[in-house]
Parts: sequence; structure tokens; C-alpha cells
Amino acid sequence: MISVESVTKEQGLYLLMKMREIRQFQERIVALYPTDVMVTPVHLHIGQEAVPVGICANLSKEDTISFTHRTHGPALAKGMDMKRLMAELYGRTTGCSKGRGGSMHVIDVENGMFGSSSIVGGGIAVGVGSGLAIKLKNEDHIAVSYFGDGATDCGAFWESINFAALREIPVLFVCENNNLSNTMKKTDHMFADISRVAKEFMPSFQADGTDVLEVFYKGREAVQYIRNMRRPAFIECLTHRWMKHQGVDRDDLPYNQVDTSEICPIRRLEMYLLENRLAVSGEIAALVADIERKIDEAVDFAVNSPFPHPEDLTKEV
Repeated sequence: MISVESVTKEQGLYLLMKMREIRQFQERIVALYPTDVMVTPVHLHIGQEAVPVGICANLSKEDTISFTHRTHGPALAKGMDMKRLMAELYGRTTGCSKGRGGSMHVIDVENGMFGSSSIVGGGIAVGVGSGLAIKLKNEDHIAVSYFGDGATDCGAFWESINFAALREIPVLFVCENNNLSNTMKKTDHMFADISRVAKEFMPSFQADGTDVLEVFYKGREAVQYIRNMRRPAFIECLTHRWMKHQGVDRDDLPYNQVDTSEICPIRRLEMYLLENRLAVSGEIAALVADIERKIDEAVDFAVNSPFPHPEDLTKEV
């Protein structure tokens, strides 16, 4: 854990707010999903919030991020409006993808998200392409390719890190490693230590993905390297999946039994802030209540938004 001198009250409360937004938003999905009001499969980020929040806290609005099917964490961490994301889950025209994409296909160009992909590893090369565009236009921001450990089996991953290293592209590869590819253990489908292999191509960092402060500071090192050197870097964040690969049920795989009280990134940060007098319990309670109010507003917005019309079917195709 990072020492108290390394994080300010403002930083700590911001990181907690973003993680709680993701957690509470998805807990609302868990409550609503069985009622069939959402018209999309969902892949939840519960328990893994520290990774997108710690990484995205180092990014500017102009920095781009590409990601895959588990979208809610990175989308909210990067700045997507809750109302637009909730409306997308409800399949409404006010959604971020106008009700056409659902949970796995979200877009928010204003905040540097040009569209996620439901294909495993499908966004990795897109992130490299975004970084290449940044380089060709001589811009000073960076790109992020965000993916899970299962995606490192894809040929596109290896081609992407090779091309990014060869062409010196300002892109950060973020591997959110929960040791599972759907229901398969990483050791059943991957021989190598991915961080060790990535070091052959570019600077490689590793962080405890249940500790948002460690992700934040290791991520900052990687991002600063890219901004200064205009070359790629890789970071692997080791975390745990609490939920099933898809859906709203807790994971029941015998080899993925986790003690959520011990590895909860939100609980870890809250205890840290309280113990180091960077927050009091009343502040945290107020933050939780404010986020619930915002989620209530997001649900109301979605419910009262229109469905797409049949004549819209052929538009934007």
C-alpha cells in the first residue's frame, strides 16, 4: 500500500468516488436485470474497480481508450455519463450508442472512447491505431489499449505490441488479469508470464489490482514514460473476478473462490482513508448516498427515454 504522504485527501476521495460509482451502478444492474428491463447481456466489473479507476485517473479527457466486452468500469472511470450508459442498457435512443450497442458496444467520443468491441481482444489493435493517429498528427496525448488476460492469446495482441514497439507508438497496454478466460484458468491456456514477455518489447509494470493506490501510482509511472518518451509501455494489474463471466450471479467456479472482504478494493481504500485521517465516516456515507441519488436519476432517465423507431433501423449503418 502506498504511504499516506503519497496521496492527498482530494485524490483519495476522488478514487473512492469513481470506484463507488462503478460498484453501485453495477449493483443496481444486479437488482434490475432479473426484471427484464435491460435488453443486453452484461459483463460486470464488481470487485475489479481499482484497475480502470487507477489507470484512468492518470488520463486526460483527450487521451483515448479502447476496451472490450467488460465495459462499465472503463467507461465510467474515463468519464461517461451514468445516464447515457444506463439508457444504453435499456436500449433507448438517449443511450451512448443510441440504443444500438448495449453493454458491450459503448461509445463516448467526447471522452476519448471511440467504441468498445465484444470480440475478445478486438480493441487492442484499435488502441494501437489510435496511438498511431496521435503520432502522425503530432499530438501530445496518448492512447490506451485495455483488455483481459484471456485476450493475450489472440494474435492481434502479439502483433500489436510488436508493431507499437517497432513504430514507437504512444500507447499504454493495460492487462486486467483476473486469471480467468471466461471459465478457463490462465494456467490452462497460457504458458508464459505475460509481464515478463512484454518486457522484451517495452517497459513493463505490474500492480496489485485490488489496491487502487498502487494501480494509480504504477499507472502514473507508465503514463509519464509514454508522455515523455512517446513510446509504448505495458502494465499488468492482478485482480479477482467476483461475478460470473456473464450475467449478474456470483462466480461459483471451484478454483475462483475469493474472500471478498479481504480483497475488496473499495473496502481497502475506505479503511486506508479512515485510518490515516484523510476522511471520516460521514463523508463516505454522504458520498455513497449522492451516488445512489445519481443512479436513481439515471434509471429515471432511461425509463422515460424512447425506444428506437423501426425507421431508424437503416440509419448509421
